Amino acid sequence: MADEETDPKAAIEEACKPDCIKPLLAYQQCVKRIEGKPEAHCTGQYFDYWHCVDSCAAPRLFSVLK
Repeated sequence: MADEETDPKAAIEEACKPDCIKPLLAYQQCVKRIEGKPEAHCTGQYFDYWHCVDSCAAPRLFSVLK
């Protein structure tokens, strides 16, 4: 088979995660705080974390796309 192209997205996101420690810690604290409360959720903190990762990764990802 021809050379298979690899998707750089996962590697770029992993490289960005250390830049997003503050939102990650906020998410982890929320998860601990709501433990045992089925009606509670940390969706906002989760999305804040991934927004940070995406904002960091986007310029890097678009620079390597064909």
